[in-house]
Amino acid sequence: MQVNKDENTISQYLSDESNGFLGEGVDRVYFPETEKELAEILSSTREKVTTSGAGTGITGSRVPVHGGIVISTERMIRCRAREGFETIERKGLAGDIGICLDREKEEAIVSPGISLAELDAALPPGWVYPPDPTETSATIGGNVATNASGARCFYFGPTRNWVKGLRVVLHDGEILNIRRGHWTATDGVLKFNSESGKDFCVAIPNYHMPEIKNAAGLYSKPGMDLIDLFIGSEGMLGIISEITLGLWKTEGSPVSDLAFFEKESDALGYVERLRKLREKGVLAVEFFDRNSLDFVREEHPELKDDLDAGVFVELMPGSMDLMEELNSMLAEFHAIEDWCATTFANRRDLKEFRHSLPDGINSYLKQHNSYKMGTDFVVPEENFRDMMQKYREVGERFRAKFPGARYVIFGHIGDCHVHFNFITSNEDEREGAKVLYLELARYAIKLGGTISGEHGVGKKTMTMDGRNIPYLELMLGKDGLREIARVKKALDPELRLNLGNMVPVQYLDS
Repeated sequence: MQVNKDENTISQYLSDESNGFLGEGVDRVYFPETEKELAEILSSTREKVTTSGAGTGITGSRVPVHGGIVISTERMIRCRAREGFETIERKGLAGDIGICLDREKEEAIVSPGISLAELDAALPPGWVYPPDPTETSATIGGNVATNASGARCFYFGPTRNWVKGLRVVLHDGEILNIRRGHWTATDGVLKFNSESGKDFCVAIPNYHMPEIKNAAGLYSKPGMDLIDLFIGSEGMLGIISEITLGLWKTEGSPVSDLAFFEKESDALGYVERLRKLREKGVLAVEFFDRNSLDFVREEHPELKDDLDAGVFVELMPGSMDLMEELNSMLAEFHAIEDWCATTFANRRDLKEFRHSLPDGINSYLKQHNSYKMGTDFVVPEENFRDMMQKYREVGERFRAKFPGARYVIFGHIGDCHVHFNFITSNEDEREGAKVLYLELARYAIKLGGTISGEHGVGKKTMTMDGRNIPYLELMLGKDGLREIARVKKALDPELRLNLGNMVPVQYLDS
């Protein structure tokens, strides 16, 4: 196991992709390759520990703001062989990758450091990890820690739905081996034990979670499974050392279509109809507003003028009947053009178009020394039109106050989960965007929504009524944060793991 004390190396683990958080007080980074090495680190030190995946997060979750040591799981990419499982090995960018596949159960056992791209490359043809998050360089461990999602989560659901088992190393090196369905809550209490026989009794968080796609706070539902407490826990309860994932075996490839509309209202009507067809095999529904399309025009000059919206749809392989229905809907909602992809090359082109938006925004930010502030809100379907109207109204107020400023709306509209991005160029615009961001967050909560659909909350804070508060307090209040702190102290009584995630340290001291 490598331990690196080089300042240049350490500096790479003091921020994440957001560049909005900066760690300090770290004098070494550990790179365990096995669960045993990970457990040895945790049992041999009493220092604060921050766990790091690929660093693709945007909420500061992996940033060590309270010092201590960093444990990077990026070299944990080879799971131990299992009897009855097929072992698949390949050379990856990070080294020798090894996963275990059970074709009959359609499951794979993987280590946390393997990336989505490497997992996809390792799986046999036709085998897919269904959630399909957009950032393929992200690790599976990071995806589980944040309950990440992607475009196909409209049909398949988020990461949580596909995690069948976890191995978790606790703050003192104790190891939990959790299989879905083995330990469930009775009368609001989870009782379980570690591999060494240590008993645990943890009351689940006492708050209500919205009945929608959600990645904000610790999971809490009557009769919940223990495994769900750790999924989306952002490393604050334990460090994931191994994951058993459900897989999807498909024959053929999905059919994709990208349609364009002159009126956003037509696009939204089209989306509402698509939502009703999910069970027929609509895998993904993605949205681009007119401002988003303007960001990719240079790369895609074939786009027509005066487009108000674009909607990307992905259908189950072999869905020709559904494709006929789709064509009828495109005519009904006055689509002026659509690009249909049935070949590998065409599908790749549409996927590249879908991903060109964030790339285009990032290029703009670099060229103009700008900064973006993006939302991650989800609201119930019956309130989505109200949320879209609010987005547009706030966006136009932002542009009216700061002439030349820009904003975009895009994302997983099938799940009522689009991202509103303020594009700011100076401090005045950033401060103005913060005020409007808070207004949007409060409105989403008022509509029964969540402040995070897929990114988690990490160490984000907001200024409200003249004070700086934890981001999650907006949604769960102080009592909700105290509930999360209580669960953390039950599993991490020394308060060592990923301090600052979800709840600030002052909630842990009480």
